[in-house]
Amino acid sequence: MKERFLVGVLVLSLLLGGIGIALQRSPQADPTVQSFEPRYYPESGHSVSGEFLKKYLQAPHPEQIYGLPITDPFYSNEAQSIVQYFENARFELYPDYPPELRVRVTPLGQMLLDHSQATPLEIPYPLGRCRSFPETGFSVCHEFLDFFERNGGVRIFGYPISDVLLQDGLIVQYFQLLRIQWVGTESTSSPVQVSALGKRYFSLAQEDARLLAASSLNNNAPQLIRALRLRAFPKDAVVPASGVQSIYVLAQDQSDRPVAEAMIGLRILLPDGVEVYPPAPKLSDVNGIARFDFPYYSTELGLALVKVQAQYGNLSATSDTSFRIWK
Repeated sequence: MKERFLVGVLVLSLLLGGIGIALQRSPQADPTVQSFEPRYYPESGHSVSGEFLKKYLQAPHPEQIYGLPITDPFYSNEAQSIVQYFENARFELYPDYPPELRVRVTPLGQMLLDHSQATPLEIPYPLGRCRSFPETGFSVCHEFLDFFERNGGVRIFGYPISDVLLQDGLIVQYFQLLRIQWVGTESTSSPVQVSALGKRYFSLAQEDARLLAASSLNNNAPQLIRALRLRAFPKDAVVPASGVQSIYVLAQDQSDRPVAEAMIGLRILLPDGVEVYPPAPKLSDVNGIARFDFPYYSTELGLALVKVQAQYGNLSATSDTSFRIWK
């Protein structure tokens, strides 16, 4: 009975509203002063830079919508791409895509929606306080609609994929990319907030918990690189006997932060013993990434071996990767 009473109070509060949705605009999110220099967040001990920062700043209030960064960029075996986790979201990097598509927001709302763990709420919203989306067949209403529209709408959240639900004692609604929840008077800034699905999925994906540790980089100190580490992976794990292959190399320091301007080179040995004419060495970009494209032709099927070498100042590192040549 007590639980039903509390739910009723929450639903009534959601209907009555009366609390301003407007969030305080962060100076960092003001498009007139945007800068893509790396940004360090001492609250979490991590920074956002490069392509990830460009995507992050597309939200009107990135710290409130995506949350603070909880890792630096790293290669995720689960995602098979370079990712960065935030409190409420995860970003994926695809360097070979067009600029506007290089960073994808993982559809965590879609991936984590479980109707068996939630109860639909039938809320009699006032007329004119809902917006329907025929793309998915769901509506967004009242305070949730205000929050959704003021913070980027479909561009940031994706389409709604659920009705308003009661889940784990919270009133929530799922969108393709994010989930929002009603917090009422618990928050001084807004009665609606974005749920911490980034934190939740980091645990569900069984990512390395050491990645959550704060880095030593801050706004006033340069990145001190004491060790150089490499990770390399092919664009295609299996390829035909001839074609064009791409190899991605990620350069990181002792804390798994990206290292820019590391000089990286490759050697590629095909199954028939022929060494591919090596592509020209490249410097890693601000995300620590270098991409190599090269044509190949092999007279035999089997495993092609890739040897990677990198130099940064007096530091050097090597790594290996491979891809299989098949019919």
